[in-house]
Amino acid sequence: MEIKLKAANRTERRVLDYLEANAGEALAEKIGAGTKTLAGALAYAAGEARKVAAGAGCVCIEDETVFGWIVHYFEEGEISEKKEKPAFRGPVSGESKKEEVIGKKEGKERGDPPVARTGKKAAEPKEMSLAELMMGNGR
Repeated sequence: MEIKLKAANRTERRVLDYLEANAGEALAEKIGAGTKTLAGALAYAAGEARKVAAGAGCVCIEDETVFGWIVHYFEEGEISEKKEKPAFRGPVSGESKKEEVIGKKEGKERGDPPVARTGKKAAEPKEMSLAELMMGNGR
């Protein structure tokens, strides 16, 4: 079923694809007639995830639960559109360069900035030959 919403990024596209595949006529009409957006739905879902985390700092939530929150967002008239964008930008799979920021324990205590790592392994040290070991030309 066609849903009258526009996706601005991959995450919104994934949500729109889900809604088009799973929404009934009543929900599709409600979405089409309303003023709510996919960005608002994602902000709502992020808020619900924060409630589930409740200070834990991290939480894993099943896709179906998140999609359920999004459907609920569009079904309920009392939930207002938030002006803010969601705190996440979507999955990083397929991006050309992945970087993860890893804070060192001692760096956090001193207030140093976190260390950026690209995920590449350090070069393995060269294995010494038997001759190098016998002649002492090693490390």
